[in-house]
Amino acid sequence: MPESPKRAIVNALLTVLKVERISQSFIRIYFHSDKHLTVNPLWICPHLKLLFTDPVTGTITFPQLDENNKIVVNETIRRLARSYSIRGYDETTNQLLIDFAVHPKGLATLWAQHAKPGDQVGIVGTVGKVTFSGKPVILMGDISAVPSICYTLEHLPKNQKVYAFIEVNYPSDIMPLVKQDDSQVNWLIRDQNKPNQLIDAVMAADLTSYDDLLFWGGMESSLAQQLRHTIKDKYTQLSPDAVQIISYWREGFAEGEFRRRE
Repeated sequence: MPESPKRAIVNALLTVLKVERISQSFIRIYFHSDKHLTVNPLWICPHLKLLFTDPVTGTITFPQLDENNKIVVNETIRRLARSYSIRGYDETTNQLLIDFAVHPKGLATLWAQHAKPGDQVGIVGTVGKVTFSGKPVILMGDISAVPSICYTLEHLPKNQKVYAFIEVNYPSDIMPLVKQDDSQVNWLIRDQNKPNQLIDAVMAADLTSYDDLLFWGGMESSLAQQLRHTIKDKYTQLSPDAVQIISYWREGFAEGEFRRRE
């Protein structure tokens, strides 16, 4: 697998251009960045780090590099930083799209629900942990991974084989995507009576004809752990780095109380 790109400090300001409610679960915000962002077209499900304004000081605190070229992050930055998927980026205009999931509480979701043109947030940088390498890719996620999976499906390399399994809260959360011959997208509506339907759908897929696969997923922590073990039990020939599943959130933990794990 190609070497993972290094994280870069951008320390840019994003200014809100437009706010749009696109479904029951998502608010889409259009930003302009005052600096150019690096988004490799071969990244699978790229993300970034947003920095929100300190409610006490009214300022945005950015991290810096020390003499060893390491990022210095203090407690203020940790408290006000949130990771989000890139939904779209136009490098000619420096316009960035981010879809915020709607929750009753949480720093970022409350900010998004009250955002208006002219508001600003900071951005540390963009990163993609995994890149396309030609092998078939299986994308899996709950509502938290919808933006990243949709972005990836819209930026597939030519002849890239992809299977996507996405569980959303409501039918309105199903995003319109241009159908491509080499991709198969499976949308599932969350059902409390079927807590394992995402896992069941992935396991039911007939992928036995492929010699090598790459699984990428983003979802709730316990679901991520269960899916990771289930995949490795079924596909015993996979290399350790062929299963990349991120714990985006954890049931019962408020936003900011749980650190996403890869």
